[in-house]
Amino acid sequence: MRSGRVKIVLLLSSIVGGMATAIIAYTAYWFVAANEIKDRIADWAADQRARGITVEAGAPVVNGYPLYFEVSLKHPSIDNPGAGWAWRGETVTANFHPWRFDKFNLKINGTNKLRFFDGAAWQDFESQIEDGRAWLELDDARKIEMLIFDFKHIDLAGPWGEGSAFVARMRARVERRTSAELELNPASISNTKPLEFATAALDVEGVRLPSGYGEEMGEQIEYLNLDLSMFGIVPDSDTATALRMWRDNGGMLEINLFRMRWGPLGIEANGTIALDAEMRPIGALVADITGYGDIIDALIISNMIPLGDAFLAKVAFNMMAYRPDDGGPPVLRSVPVMAQDGGVFVGPVAVGTLPAIRF
Repeated sequence: MRSGRVKIVLLLSSIVGGMATAIIAYTAYWFVAANEIKDRIADWAADQRARGITVEAGAPVVNGYPLYFEVSLKHPSIDNPGAGWAWRGETVTANFHPWRFDKFNLKINGTNKLRFFDGAAWQDFESQIEDGRAWLELDDARKIEMLIFDFKHIDLAGPWGEGSAFVARMRARVERRTSAELELNPASISNTKPLEFATAALDVEGVRLPSGYGEEMGEQIEYLNLDLSMFGIVPDSDTATALRMWRDNGGMLEINLFRMRWGPLGIEANGTIALDAEMRPIGALVADITGYGDIIDALIISNMIPLGDAFLAKVAFNMMAYRPDDGGPPVLRSVPVMAQDGGVFVGPVAVGTLPAIRF
């Protein structure tokens, strides 16, 4: 009997000792990894500086023991003069599990400042984000493979002067096809249709434009939805060079869905867009459009279309439009929308111009 008790005690002691050893080993691993994280952040910032990109932030703080790492950065900033943009934030916090260094949950709240060069001048924006979350996934080469963000209650000040815009919610997803997929299917590169390089989606709800903007359309945009696929390989280069090479190799965007409700104007469209030799958008879409009379009036007020052209456009659209039996507003159904030679055409009617994209 006594021998059995001794065996049980020894077994329990062995289990407890093993657990204690595992806990000590895991604790040592966690704190060593926490220091390694700080070093990797510093190394990454140094690599970016070598590429001409300045990355700065306060000393990283790592918490979250024992189940996860929580890395907080105060006043982070990125200056990328080669691509013509810069960003500064208030606080960024990243959470990830100790056994997964490729998936991160991010929190981006408070004040964020963004500036970019539009080809002629720098444009500055400042936002206050009440609740900002993002999810980031890296591939084996530590490049971003997927990014999802969900921002709520955004106040946005910009170059329009006094007053701010407001966005109730903005959600987006960007997913890049990995280089491994290209290696597994190299023949697809020479197909008539270029290889799908990335997909993206954007959903915006409850937009209030700054006071004085919106003209006849009003200052409220109910929703904007965009879902697209990018075809053609984007080379690793500065933005302007990469865009030109993407265009020259047959790159294009496939608009799977575009939906918008802005005051009386409603649009639902799909089609394809590319860039012409002058770096202007060129493409063809098919759209359903309601409220076209109001948008023509808005173009007149904005001096974007002459009065005579506006009259002809209304006559043409009224002839093309479908009139619902319930007496609702007329609808342009499955009307072709073309972008060509710097112009925008709805059916046979020119409604605007598109400038070249400059970086």
